[in-house]
Amino acid sequence: MTPSTGKRRARRLTVVAPLAALTVASTALLASTSGTLAAWTDDEYVSTGAGVMVAGDCSTTTLFKTESTARQVSGSLGGQDLDTLADVEGIQVGNTSGTVTVAPSTATRIDSVTYTTALEAGALGSPLLSAKVGLNQAAGNAGAYTQWARARASGQAAGAAGLVSDQSGAIHATGTADGSTSTPTTASINLASFIPTSQAAMTLDVGAVASSSEMDACVLNNGWPSLNPAPLVARDYGIAALGLNLSAPAIGPMTTSVSRTLNAIPENLTALASPTGSLTTSINLGVAGLIPAGALSLGGVSTEITFGAPDLTAARQLLGRTITDGVVTIDLATARIHFDLARLTYGPAGLNDRPANTQVLLNAAAVQDLTKRISALLQKWADDMTAEIDKAVAATSLTIESRVLLRTSVRLGLVDIDVDAAEVTLGYDTTAGALLSESPPAPTPSTKVLGTPDLGLLNSVTDALVGGTGGVVAGALDTALTVTGGLLPTAEAAVRSAVVPVTKEAETALAPLADTLTLTVNVQPDQPGAPAGNAAAGSAAEGEYKVSALRVGAVGSTAELYLATASAGPVVFRPAAG
Repeated sequence: MTPSTGKRRARRLTVVAPLAALTVASTALLASTSGTLAAWTDDEYVSTGAGVMVAGDCSTTTLFKTESTARQVSGSLGGQDLDTLADVEGIQVGNTSGTVTVAPSTATRIDSVTYTTALEAGALGSPLLSAKVGLNQAAGNAGAYTQWARARASGQAAGAAGLVSDQSGAIHATGTADGSTSTPTTASINLASFIPTSQAAMTLDVGAVASSSEMDACVLNNGWPSLNPAPLVARDYGIAALGLNLSAPAIGPMTTSVSRTLNAIPENLTALASPTGSLTTSINLGVAGLIPAGALSLGGVSTEITFGAPDLTAARQLLGRTITDGVVTIDLATARIHFDLARLTYGPAGLNDRPANTQVLLNAAAVQDLTKRISALLQKWADDMTAEIDKAVAATSLTIESRVLLRTSVRLGLVDIDVDAAEVTLGYDTTAGALLSESPPAPTPSTKVLGTPDLGLLNSVTDALVGGTGGVVAGALDTALTVTGGLLPTAEAAVRSAVVPVTKEAETALAPLADTLTLTVNVQPDQPGAPAGNAAAGSAAEGEYKVSALRVGAVGSTAELYLATASAGPVVFRPAAG
């Protein structure tokens, strides 16, 4: 880029929310500096025609000492500074009047002032990180995470960590940098390392993270480069996801209990239909009461009932379902509950574009909110389960055959005796739901004449049976299935009682986190509200502009973990020799 003393072209960092690239480190901070056109170019002096070396401008001078660093994992655990772990060593680039130094020495050179190093494949599985916080998996492809730094002797510095393009320093919040097709997970942090009273099976799941810091400390005074007392600084970060992941062992007994309830439904239907079952007995009594007073008398009623096998497939599928409200997700198949902390606090906007040192609050009110959400989800699941049970029973085939023996009195000599006159059969071949509808069907009758009854009386009895049996059967079935103590209310009560322990277990597990777990995004140590701690990542030297995508800590604990930390500066004008 050709230097110009007329004006500078303004550029600014564009922050893009997750699902878009966050382009940061490749863009120079060139706005509002008078008298030059600064750019990220190789260091050089400007030479006059006579060969006299002059200071140049804010893109060519070498009158500055600059520094930049980047580190994916930093902090302090178990009294040990993670900066001392070679496995997660970051990168540091310095430039003193054109002489560039870099650590580690194995860093890859991009150009004369820019270097990068990828996170080692086994870095997150180092003994300390694995044992203390569960960082035992590489971030997707370990090489997806890069630490990038640039330092120019013309007063500009830039660093980037996390999902970073190793050529330009562009950071990404979705894990799609450099052709990656999926978002890697940074870490699954064991919260027992921070809050000993919390469940060891609870983790903080962190999605892809990245950070970037840039500064331009050069300004022209009367055409001469000097140190800008208010350097141009741009910092950015990206977090793809942040959530709690809770192992909920109570889910197993819950689904087992509900499964038993489903298994019992066919058996309970069979019991209702047995010769001595409550449904059979109720129908016999009801049909007997339909016989009108007259010459024909009741010889007896016998009923045979057969239920088909209820199709409970839809209900059983709910046993392995994943249910969610967007903030809380309960996976019944794996017995885990996930809490999306980004959505809990900020809704769909997520955690990006937050002010410096924004805390993700997990206070007592937030824990209560999460518990209520769990309860609501499980109650909705219980509603769905009982609805599927109701539908399955209603669709179950049902045959009923009631035989009514009618007798008549005949005179034999001086004695009146009762003899069989006719047998009326009342039949149903339908479904339970049809009989429980507002208009239950009438039975199909058939009559067998056994003697010489009065046909007029027989017809009147048959009409009474046909007209009344529908109500008798519907009433008896309704009592057996839907009234308190019936099959369906009993099944519903069993389902609803089964979900209660899961809510209680989750509430107990979450309680220790309230007002104890501290999560801070866009950590900038030099800005108000920065979290206090002992780790180097949480402090900045004068003139050093640092940013971490995420800090994890706990009240009363010395443990703190920083993810994706980048810094630019300090910048010194005319550094002393030696």
